[in-house]
This record gives sequence, C-alpha cells and structure tokens, in this order.
Amino acid sequence: MGSPLIGSFQTRVNLNNPLGVEGDFASANPRATALTPDGGAFVAGPGGVTVGKFAWVAPDGRTVNSFGVAGVAPSGFVHRDQQGLLTQYLQAAGMLIPPGFPVTLMVAGDFLAKNAGTSSSTVGEAIYALYADGSVLPGVGSLPAVPSAITAALGSTNTGALGATFTASAHAGDSTRIDVTAVTGLLSIGDTIANVSGIAGSQTIISQDTGGTTGGAGTYVLSGTNTLSAATCTCFGNVVKITASAGLVSVGDYIASAASGFPVGATVTGIVSGGGVATAGVYTISVRGASYVASATGMTTYGTVLDVTAVTGTLLPGMPITATGGIPAGTSIAGFISGTYGGVGLYSLNIPGTAYTASGTVVITAQGIITKFTAKSVAAVGELVQISTWGN
Repeated sequence: MGSPLIGSFQTRVNLNNPLGVEGDFASANPRATALTPDGGAFVAGPGGVTVGKFAWVAPDGRTVNSFGVAGVAPSGFVHRDQQGLLTQYLQAAGMLIPPGFPVTLMVAGDFLAKNAGTSSSTVGEAIYALYADGSVLPGVGSLPAVPSAITAALGSTNTGALGATFTASAHAGDSTRIDVTAVTGLLSIGDTIANVSGIAGSQTIISQDTGGTTGGAGTYVLSGTNTLSAATCTCFGNVVKITASAGLVSVGDYIASAASGFPVGATVTGIVSGGGVATAGVYTISVRGASYVASATGMTTYGTVLDVTAVTGTLLPGMPITATGGIPAGTSIAGFISGTYGGVGLYSLNIPGTAYTASGTVVITAQGIITKFTAKSVAAVGELVQISTWGN
C-alpha cells in the first residue's frame, strides 16, 4: 500500500500497490553502471544530486551535478538505492543526495522516472534530459520553449573610493581619541590610520563617539594613544564607497580591475547603505585595502547575479545560456531573485562569471538533449514512465 506522508502522519492509503518510486529499477533485466577514470566513487557536487533524474560528471571526472552543459549528453541516470538523506527538520521523505556523498550512475537498464514533460509519453518515444536539472522528458515536444531574445549584464563598472583623508588632533583629556575635521571620503570602524607623526605605529579606528554623519567629522576612539595636532591623516580598511556605477554591485561579487590600493580578488561581503542597479552605495569587502584611494574609475565587479533588462519569451531557472564576455561555458540560470518572474529582473547563475560583462545579448541554448533511453510505457504528465536502454 502507498502512504504519502506529511511530516510523520499517513494521509492516504492506496487500494493497489503503486508502480514504484522514481529511480527504482523497472525490471530484473541486466543493468550497468558508469565507471570513474580511477575506479573510485563518484560524489555529489555542491548542489547535491537528485535521485530519479539524469546527471552529468564534471570535467574532474569525479564530481556529479544535476545540471548539464548544452550539447553534452548526461553521464547516467541516478538509481534509487536509499542513498538520499533527510537533512531538514521533520522532513518525511527526500530524493537529494547531499554534496560530497557517493553517487552511482546507471548507463544501462530499465528504470522508473517521473514524466516531467508537457504531454503523455508513448511507447518507443525518445527520452530527453533537461539541462536545467536532469528531468526526464518524453519526446522533443516536451522541451520548454526557448526565449527568442534576452538582454542582460553581469556585474558592474564603478567609480569608488577606499578610506578617507582628514585633519585630526588629540582629544583634550583623552589620548586614545581624536577630533576629526575636514573629511574627504569615509572613515569606518576597523580602518587603519597610516603612519603619521603623533601616532605610534599603525592604529585602527575602534568606534565613532560623536559627529552628525557616520564616517564624517567627529570624535573617534583609536586602538592606541596619539599626540596629533591638526595633522593630515589618511585611513583605509574594508569599506568601499561607490560614487558612480554602471551595472549592479551584488554581495558575493569579485572585485576585478581597480586602482592601486584596492584588493583585487576580494569579494563584496555586505551592503552598508545604498546599492542597486546603477546606484551609488557603501559596501564591505572581504580583504582590507592597502592604502587610501581618493577616487578611482574602472573598478569592476562580477559574480553570479545576472541583470536582465529585456526578455522576449519566458526566462526560467535552469535554462543554459551563452554570451560574449565574462559568462563561461556551462552557465545556466540557477534561480530567480527579483523583478518579474520569467521576464525582466535579477537572476542567479549556477557558476560565477569571469569578468564584468556590459549589457548585451544573451542566448538560450537548447533546453535538453536526447539520451539513449526510450519510453517503454504510456504515462501522463507527472506519472511514472518506464525508460530503458534495451530493445532500442
């Protein structure tokens, strides 16, 4: 009897035993597994691998992903062998093999799979694998429609500053504080004050005591003592102030080309204020700067956030894309972030870009690829279909 569960409570009893569960063997016929180059085990990639679907082996020959690269057939079918784990609180069932766990890929045999297409299967019909997530699709007519035109950009190019220059004097009665005036830029907690006469070594800003504007004129607490008297100082740290932007700066973006002093290769770790598409803002970064930078043009960022500004058709998560510039081969839409679902908005990519890419045309490639499996039964959309490599 079947007994679908919600939490730990049985919700239905079937009068007849179900055909099985997706990923099950459909017969006792011979079956075969894929081999790793060194005879070791395949392991699930960063996103895990879903049982009952097709999967692809990464170029390292060991890592298995549930998504593929346009033009590349799946490496095998993921058979259900009770290898999934329930990792969510009160989860009753699951089909995900967590990252790093062993995966067995079947390259021959008879299996049960869910018909994820848009129409019923017919006996003898070719089975396609969806690049997006390895779903099983009977016939080319089940593949999602490809958008005819998309315009998008990856990352941003900016004018930005790192730290500040200012005039400082020791605060009366307390040598661990400084009174700051004539600020150009932004003082931030954790900034290093460069060596200057009146400060013993390099000290950091611990807090701002007074001042009407955060990071502006006021009284600041230092990590050591000072004897400053109307001295010109500079400070710098891990806070970047962007004053002009073309594109979108996103948390997780890499900082690429920039003026001396900016830590190239650092990532954007947070938004202090502002931000948005083509909008000034203040951001924290993962690596401290090396020196004060008053203002620099050409600071570029890039990551996994695609800013789509025009769509003809429907853009869906999982669709593989190609574009000139910093979008590498094997990239697909991983998810929807904001905007209009399927249309204009922000989308995440499955792998990071390699460079800032200004607004241009993005091409959606074919949605799936034919496999060596064929359908051996009639199954409505959402039902289990028998797929097989035998008798083709």
